[in-house]
Amino acid sequence: VLFETAKRLNKMVHVHVDQFNDPDQKDTELLVKKTVEYGLQGRVVGIHGLSIAAQNKEYRQKLYSDMKEADVMMVACPLVWIDSRRTEKMAPTHNSLTPVDELIPAGIPVALGTDNIADIYKPFGDGNMWDELHVLLEASHYYEIDDLVEVATTNGLKALGIK
Repeated sequence: VLFETAKRLNKMVHVHVDQFNDPDQKDTELLVKKTVEYGLQGRVVGIHGLSIAAQNKEYRQKLYSDMKEADVMMVACPLVWIDSRRTEKMAPTHNSLTPVDELIPAGIPVALGTDNIADIYKPFGDGNMWDELHVLLEASHYYEIDDLVEVATTNGLKALGIK
């Protein structure tokens, strides 16, 4: 329904995907398939993508290739799940962060976001995007300044369909 409506109304699609840092979640894969199925390449944005990091490297690399081919973008919200609860599920060692250190070099446009304002789960969130960017670069150990400037500026406009 969402993709059909977006296509009919010529709108972008923004969807929370792979939000729980769980290896059983593979929402981004479905998002990419639906993007291609409905011909919405370049008009679909995943938000979060944490569970991508819980997958093995072969799966992640294939997913990045598929995302690039479908021109699917990703918005990272670093402070959202940085405190994710411990789980007994086995997965590759990773932090609960969108894997921007892999997405950006794979050619996937990554933007910066937050959904911590007036959020019952994060009652002290203030929407400070400098804090989000700082957590993103430190937690991912991704320090390519030119890429981070795009994450914080140009890619946000692209994810909103403004650029």
